[in-house]
Amino acid sequence: MNNLSIIVSSTRPQRVGGHVTAWVRETLGADWDITVLDLAEINLPFIDEDMPAGSGIYTQPHTLAWKEKIDAADAIVVVNPEYNGFFPAPLKNAIDYLLAEWENKPMAVVGYGFGGGARSAAALTELLQNVKANVVGSLGLFFNTDLSPTGELTVTPGKTEELRALSLQLDAALGDELAA
Repeated sequence: MNNLSIIVSSTRPQRVGGHVTAWVRETLGADWDITVLDLAEINLPFIDEDMPAGSGIYTQPHTLAWKEKIDAADAIVVVNPEYNGFFPAPLKNAIDYLLAEWENKPMAVVGYGFGGGARSAAALTELLQNVKANVVGSLGLFFNTDLSPTGELTVTPGKTEELRALSLQLDAALGDELAA
């Protein structure tokens, strides 16, 4: 079974990301070995490496641990809120720590917010494409339709099927990666 990591990108004390992550994990757990990478727990400082990520030279223990977590993932789902139209700063920081590790990594975005996280997902997709990740798609959960602003899930079967379809796209991208 392939390894799927779910990145919880919100680090706010009162966040919804854990509830959305639990839904993703429950929905996809039969098809993947799942690891949750919670940026609040990982707690990366602002980039403090002497060399840029493009050098591939990492010396800080937290960077090496982050690299190991990303390398261990065959595919990644980013659970991503929309903060003022964008993704959270800790997620940008976590992505910028590495470079080669993202290349061709199959990734999907599960966004949430009043607009379903669409603007945030678009901005995050652009960033991930800049680091050459293989973004297969995104899914948006809307406050007051799919979940409450406090995290109570009311996800419809249609959204669950969309998530399963993203999972199949991640799996297919792994097959494409192996064939290349």
